[in-house]
Amino acid sequence: SRTRETETKLGSCVIDAIVKANQADECQTIEHVVYSSVGDADNAPKEVGHFWGKAGVEKYMASQFDTDDCTTTWSVIRPVAFFENLDDAANFNPLTKGTLKFLTYPDKKSKFIACEDIGKGSAVLLTDPKEYAGKIIEAAGAEHTALELTAALSDVSGTVCKYAMAMPRFVLWLLMGDLFHMITWMETEGYSASIEEFKKLVPDAQDAKAFFESKGQWVNGEKFVSS
Repeated sequence: SRTRETETKLGSCVIDAIVKANQADECQTIEHVVYSSVGDADNAPKEVGHFWGKAGVEKYMASQFDTDDCTTTWSVIRPVAFFENLDDAANFNPLTKGTLKFLTYPDKKSKFIACEDIGKGSAVLLTDPKEYAGKIIEAAGAEHTALELTAALSDVSGTVCKYAMAMPRFVLWLLMGDLFHMITWMETEGYSASIEEFKKLVPDAQDAKAFFESKGQWVNGEKFVSS
């Protein structure tokens, strides 16, 4: 489950392995590490446990690498909500023809990023450690309301689409407290990432239209009409 403890444990185990590998005579030293965390990891409500778990990993990484005995440097990229969450069959939210589902209310803005752009940003951090060592980068490619997302999908797919909330808010509150607090925070205070700043790192970071154009099909493989 996505708890603060499990998030921190997973990341800390990887960091411990890196430190151990650096100390082994037969291993080549790992020069630089980029950790993909989450936007505003240490600024979200305390109830969003998996955010704070990642913040714990960031803190632990710095404590282990920023020592006289360790030459490994680090950077952190903090992505906001994934565009890929809009087509996530594994979590019961497939991109079905004519419908877009997400957890926010229709008129509330949220920031998004495509996983491809997280990769591009991470590559910049990884290949330029002198510039980005010790830096934390908040990463966002676009900001949209759910209705704007739906309009972009309609335009790109050639199919008039409707928006529906993926889960009633009271059910989210009853069954998934961590996620409930995350979504309500996204709709109010929200991610602090500057899209303009991130585009200095990844100039072609996708907005909703570009993401759907790249996807080009519904979950069943049927191609968008306008693709």
